[in-house]
Amino acid sequence: MTPSQFTDFLSIACTYMLAWMVDGAVGYFCMDWRHLLELRAAADPVFGTLKNLIVWVKSNAGMGSFYRSQHELICVYAAPGRPINNFGLGGKGRYRTNVWKYPGFNSFGRGRDEALAMHPTVKPVAMVVDALMDCSNRGAA
Repeated sequence: MTPSQFTDFLSIACTYMLAWMVDGAVGYFCMDWRHLLELRAAADPVFGTLKNLIVWVKSNAGMGSFYRSQHELICVYAAPGRPINNFGLGGKGRYRTNVWKYPGFNSFGRGRDEALAMHPTVKPVAMVVDALMDCSNRGAA
């Protein structure tokens, strides 16, 4: 795909995602640095202001020819409405920053090969759980 085609694809995907999000729902969009511009070009017109940019720092660097990437970017957007924020400035017992350190699956370990067969940058379950705890309430729809 050309950059323009990829942007169009992401724009359609973002539009469909927003249509199914409840008011204030928070979306985490993972993308490598090479395609950040396409993601922003597609998502900004659909969701509006980017809420934050998270840097996921992995335990080991991945592939690369100039610098090996040891991070992935996560753009945070929200559907219109008041987003749930279960961490605030630490007042709710959760201290969170926009730099997340979780091991990636590019290091050796149990389940590595199966995980990498699904996607080259499989997200750690603990990271997804923490993101869900940040912006959802237990038992909510």
